[in-house]
Amino acid sequence: MPSFLVTAQSIGLVVGEAFRAAADRTIPFGTEVPLHEKQITASWLAGELGLPTGAIGSVTVVDAHSGTANRARIEVTSDGRLPESLFAKFPPRNYLQHVLMHVFRLGTKEVLAYKAFGDDPPVRTPRCYLAREDRLRRRSILLLEDLSATAEFRTVVDSVTAAEAEAVVDALAGLHARFWNSDRFDGDLRQLAHRSPAEIRLGDLIRRKFIGNITGHTAAIIPDDQKRACRIFFERSADIDAFWTSQPRTLIHGDTHLGNLFFENGCPGFLDWQVAMTWPGIRDVAYFVTASVEADEARRIERDLVRRYVTRLGELGVDVDGERTWTLYQAAITEPWLAFVCTAEAGDRMQSFEISRVGVERAVAAVAAHDSFTVLRSLVSR
Repeated sequence: MPSFLVTAQSIGLVVGEAFRAAADRTIPFGTEVPLHEKQITASWLAGELGLPTGAIGSVTVVDAHSGTANRARIEVTSDGRLPESLFAKFPPRNYLQHVLMHVFRLGTKEVLAYKAFGDDPPVRTPRCYLAREDRLRRRSILLLEDLSATAEFRTVVDSVTAAEAEAVVDALAGLHARFWNSDRFDGDLRQLAHRSPAEIRLGDLIRRKFIGNITGHTAAIIPDDQKRACRIFFERSADIDAFWTSQPRTLIHGDTHLGNLFFENGCPGFLDWQVAMTWPGIRDVAYFVTASVEADEARRIERDLVRRYVTRLGELGVDVDGERTWTLYQAAITEPWLAFVCTAEAGDRMQSFEISRVGVERAVAAVAAHDSFTVLRSLVSR
């Protein structure tokens, strides 16, 4: 298909989802999925969970906050079949955020991820009581275990110990082994495995806008050679995509920074599966180490972490080559670099300056240490 038609399709995708979000926010009938926390009633919740009438006495909103998703904590009185507190996720209250959620199918992906795990997730996640989507409206809701009283949460500005990093790598190996080259990627999880040409082109346009000319608050800490080298992300995006999709694939979290993790007695769990996708598993490892470990410590332990990941996969029945995995790790470091630099270029609409700056600093250090753009270019040019 001609390039200009694909570009037109990508623009049409955004326009279509803008209309979809606008209609969803203005038409109050025609769906059983609530748009926000105040629409959750005791009778609705009982019906969705298959509980008898009267099993739930009341539902009270304790607090709510909206960002890339609308999140709320609700208090539930019941006959003992539900915990007293649940965590709910809905589409964002902000209209533009709502449109972005639709364009990138964030709600759809998270619902699919929790459904993929079922009652036996391969990693610790909040227990999921309900994952539902209205496919026509793309309106989704998740009702999850409330971890606020039991888990430790951190942000990108924090770090992890070597032992915690090992625990995260072990957990990621367990996740990836469960879904390694799964037939489900051509079945019920197809939406996590396939992107349309319009979606790919839209990604190119966004990357060109944010990294074609880097001028944001972290521009001064990004070396000129990295500013030049990063253009590969929109100049050769098709080659990059073709390379990664040619590798063994699995279900990955996709955004494994510390803000999306929690710890319980030193054991890690994973939150926010909105960008779950099928991809080579080493991306999750590279993203986590780059984003979540202080730079000097990351350089000290990362080779051992990759070896540990390879060993753990082998113990779970997945044999991969250690040296090849290390090379893929070095190339995959460019992924958190892209994410953090784009976030910083978007200003404080996406993340606070403090958080995005720390992310960029760590990513810049990792790319410099491994010459990751050169490694990536070499791989996609073969």
